[in-house]
Amino acid sequence: MSDPYADLAAVLASDGIRCRLQAPDQLVVSRQVGSVWPDRGNSFWVTHVGGRWYLFTWSPVGYRVPDSADIADVCRACMAFGDSAMYRVPSEIAESFGLIELSEEEADVVGNELGDSQ
Repeated sequence: MSDPYADLAAVLASDGIRCRLQAPDQLVVSRQVGSVWPDRGNSFWVTHVGGRWYLFTWSPVGYRVPDSADIADVCRACMAFGDSAMYRVPSEIAESFGLIELSEEEADVVGNELGDSQ
């Protein structure tokens, strides 16, 4: 069985985008070398739980990535936006990929699934 995090990291590496597992199911996406800081460049994290991709900003605001969207393309579009960590995914990116912003309750459910998988 393939590792979705390793697969995504390998695809993004060709674009100079760095990925680092911060926790077993929390892949940080950035262009920064070493520690990731909000004021040193854009960054966010993704998780793959329940067979589905989710993207989170550090604020934290979470988004469900629909199956029809390519997670690597979503990451590329988000990385191309701004030079500091996003508070929210820009509406034009969210709309073009069909990202669905999670309610606090939904984000908590995803967070609990993360905790259960660790």
